[in-house]
Amino acid sequence: MNEEKLAIDTLTALGVKNVTTNRQKNNGTTMFELPTGDNVAEFKSGYIRKYLMSGQKNLKFHSCYQLNPVYKTKWKAINSSGKLVESEMNERMLIYSRAERLKRLVLYTIKQINKSNA
Repeated sequence: MNEEKLAIDTLTALGVKNVTTNRQKNNGTTMFELPTGDNVAEFKSGYIRKYLMSGQKNLKFHSCYQLNPVYKTKWKAINSSGKLVESEMNERMLIYSRAERLKRLVLYTIKQINKSNA
């Protein structure tokens, strides 16, 4: 059994539903609804995101945030007055392996289920 199939079987056993639309599937995106009611998606571009539901009737999703691991990187620019500005910022680590994205979604799902049962 390959890793992707094992991860999808594990998600199904945890009560996760695949709610991917045809358009998402054609784009290489898979959307899941967790037993907690949260929606998460994994993208072939390497991102994993959690979607926040909107309270408005005409909008299904309001916004999302990334679940990818972060790392620090230095940022430099020269502002309009000619002064050098330096800072550190977070960058998202892309996960190009679908099997690895699904494994991370399994771990995230378990964490969210445990949090909701506490």
